[in-house]
Amino acid sequence: MTSAMNRNRLYNVNTRLVYGMRSIGKGRHAAQTFCAIMNLPPPPARFDREVFFINESLSEIAEASMRKAAMETVELNGNNRDICGAFDGSWQKRGHTSLNGVVTATSLLTGKVLAVEILTKYCQTCSQGKGTVHKCTKNYKGYSGGMEVQGAVNIFRQSEDSLNIRYVQYLGDGDSKGFKKVQEDKPYGEGVEIEKLECIGHVHKRMGARLGRLKKELKGIKLDDGKTLAGAGRLTNTEIDLFQTYYGLAIRRNTGNVEEMRKSVWATYFHKISTNEKPYHQLCPKGLDSWCGYNKAQAQNKDLADKKLLEKCTHGCTQNPNESFNNCIWERLPKTVFVGLNVLKTDVLDAVITFSDGSSSRKKVLELMGIKPGLNMERALCAIDVRRVKEAEKAMQTQSKEQRTAKRNQKRRREEEEKEKEDGYNPGMH
Repeated sequence: MTSAMNRNRLYNVNTRLVYGMRSIGKGRHAAQTFCAIMNLPPPPARFDREVFFINESLSEIAEASMRKAAMETVELNGNNRDICGAFDGSWQKRGHTSLNGVVTATSLLTGKVLAVEILTKYCQTCSQGKGTVHKCTKNYKGYSGGMEVQGAVNIFRQSEDSLNIRYVQYLGDGDSKGFKKVQEDKPYGEGVEIEKLECIGHVHKRMGARLGRLKKELKGIKLDDGKTLAGAGRLTNTEIDLFQTYYGLAIRRNTGNVEEMRKSVWATYFHKISTNEKPYHQLCPKGLDSWCGYNKAQAQNKDLADKKLLEKCTHGCTQNPNESFNNCIWERLPKTVFVGLNVLKTDVLDAVITFSDGSSSRKKVLELMGIKPGLNMERALCAIDVRRVKEAEKAMQTQSKEQRTAKRNQKRRREEEEKEKEDGYNPGMH
């Protein structure tokens, strides 16, 4: 009772506790345990009521954040409001059986969140079979995998009214269902064509996926030389990893130039089939700085090289911001714990403001509710933002990337060696 009340007639300390718990992905039961261990009075009995009012403030701050991100994008785009957006869907439960899903649009120029569409197939009142008149919280019906499609269409339809922008380019993964639906919907009228771009991260993974599938299909089958495709000195998982890496580098190092991109893709193929007796290094880079050992010494599958596919990769961008943002959401919402729409919105919107504007933006949420953040809160949130920037800068360093790649390849080689030494696991084996 010693705490002041805010404009919603709620005690400030209770509101802080609930917002703090939701910020780390915890709810009422975790709050009860925390208060017990800290020898504090129990959390508010009407926990959901606190979440509702926090949600109201978060909605206002998140919408302002997304409008600001849209303005920044337009400015960087030469004050042209026709922009490119990266779109991705994510679900709370794996396997496309989730009742909750989130579709996001991020800016390719800033990496910030431009729009989110929160979809659910669940309503507590409906699930209890009560015939009472109520406001149903369901906003999606149908196959869970279709949430991404519906969410993308909704984001396109709302973009002009809410953000005064038009998404004229659609950067997405290989699954083009969302793009096709947007094309059919024609959200900006008959005269505006929407172009499909490919995420180079997803495109370069296709090389590994197809080689892995080929290796599986030909398992145990002897080739013309009397040997199988897999095995030592053949197409191992390590070699597949290298093929995939080289394919990705061929795209990334030649952004904006399709012909050089195709040349580099084929260079990888010819380099790999070369022998001392039959060298095929004509397409490999020349000079002392070449990655090709043969040419360096001298100086001292067809659709993956398809021109139309590579033209969609000349932008050199990925869906990494979407993936990072999705990770921020599911840090707050574990995929093993189901939540209703109100909690889902609260955690998604909190992820929006912290992802785009940093943890310090949480101060605005409390201020909007009439709560003064306080010196300790300001210092702590500032420290979190500083640490986040340092970690991001370290992760972007070339040396850090190479170390992660080397560690991943080493782990895969170790797994292969162990697999060859031991028999595989099969149920019922003795």
